[in-house]
Amino acid sequence: MREVRVEYEGATLMNTEFKEQITRISNMTFMGVVYRDYENQCLHQMVEIELAKGVQLSEIDEIPFLKLHQHIHMQIVGGKEIHCVIIRNTHETIKIGGAVSDAYVVSGSKVGRTGSLLILRGTPDGITKIVNGFKKWNSRCKISVVMPVEENNLNGTDLTDKQLQVFNTAWEMGFYEKDSRIKTGEVADAMGIARVTVSGHLRHIEEKMAVLLACKLGIY
Repeated sequence: MREVRVEYEGATLMNTEFKEQITRISNMTFMGVVYRDYENQCLHQMVEIELAKGVQLSEIDEIPFLKLHQHIHMQIVGGKEIHCVIIRNTHETIKIGGAVSDAYVVSGSKVGRTGSLLILRGTPDGITKIVNGFKKWNSRCKISVVMPVEENNLNGTDLTDKQLQVFNTAWEMGFYEKDSRIKTGEVADAMGIARVTVSGHLRHIEEKMAVLLACKLGIY
């Protein structure tokens, strides 16, 4: 497996639609894909964010291509508030990897005021397709190749289609909303499957995201 890094300088991003993001979010670190919604061409992503001074979490929704779905927790790192959240991302660049099955953007990738770093892993052909897609979006990038790496099996995209379908249904029904009264049985009824199946799939997804978060915090 190959690793390639695509980097854009902060000045370059400020001349793109990402200006809307980096003026509100000083730094956003990708942790994993929770769900890829092919029908609506968007991603639900778990990310860590550092907000710009004076910016509130609710202002994320003012960014045209982002929507805050869930705030998971906040921690103080180096005197700064770092929020772990799930967002809905509809930016055009997320479509670049949508048709590529053998390469993906991994956790640790970042977008912020000082620039962006996208870490790609996969086959040479798959990575080339994604790199070419980003070059087409904006050619002012730096490309670097890292030594082949082992698959870490922590990326959210290795969830099964059925698991993702169950999560999507639960999410749309408000299962994860604060003070939600939606039960797994109601999700099961909506999908026409057993309650224990829904519970099992959701538990697997939650365990997956817990491992991603634990790795990020250095406790796993």
